[in-house]
Amino acid sequence: MPSTNVEFVTELMEFSAHGALIQAFVMQALEQYARRVAETDPQALDTPMVSGRAWHGCAVEVRDKLARRLGPNEPIPPATSPAQGH
Repeated sequence: MPSTNVEFVTELMEFSAHGALIQAFVMQALEQYARRVAETDPQALDTPMVSGRAWHGCAVEVRDKLARRLGPNEPIPPATSPAQGH
């Protein structure tokens, strides 16, 4: 039986060849996408399957929850690749 979305995301966050770095990657992806969608006119997001207003509402909710967790206007910094060094 296929896993649920929650199980898939949990597995993604907990079991990666890149260790805990995957968590920063996933959080940054969520923050960037939520911010981009929240800045879009909800009517422009309408599709035959999903209301643009509902999709926009999801983005605002995720953006706001991440801002409360991470601090407003502080996007998660991009990870540096091993080739870039520290």
